[in-house]
Amino acid sequence: MKKWITILISSCLLITLGWGCSFSLKNTELPTYVANENCRQVSFKPGLEPEGFNGVKWETDISALQGMKRFEKNSRRGGIDFYKREGDGFQLKNGKSIPVQYGFWNEKFYVAMVTTESTSDWNALKEVVFSKYGEGAKPFKNKEEYLWTGKKAFMALRYDETTNEGLYYIKNESMTKEIDSSRTWKK
Repeated sequence: MKKWITILISSCLLITLGWGCSFSLKNTELPTYVANENCRQVSFKPGLEPEGFNGVKWETDISALQGMKRFEKNSRRGGIDFYKREGDGFQLKNGKSIPVQYGFWNEKFYVAMVTTESTSDWNALKEVVFSKYGEGAKPFKNKEEYLWTGKKAFMALRYDETTNEGLYYIKNESMTKEIDSSRTWKK
């Protein structure tokens, strides 16, 4: 047993130092996020907690919706299938319409996502979300991430400076608990 532990530790050390493999972690920069000690949980304003997204109510069965086209079936995302709806989009302040991705778990509506691929679209997306819901909780001082929590919904707005990609998603809290408990049960 002692021999195996020594081999394991030595292997980890060699990989970390970049010896004996084709890649090196020496020059790789991993982002370090600084916690915002002044961050407080932000709830939705009274009467503004979403009951769904773009007219689709939480837990609506996919069969009840018209024009949905599946574009991703992915078991790695917890068995959530993603759809886009014909003619549907999220309107940004700059006038651009961005496709909405609707996620369904066990055929029921669970999450909606909007993604951006440029800084200008990110800023326009952030402006729309902030104007409707106010500024969310900002857990990190040096990262563009904002969170809102409610009884029925959880919402996040994130930006990755290295890729210029933005992500806005909103998900149903009761289904999140259901998904989590189903994963725990299967282990």
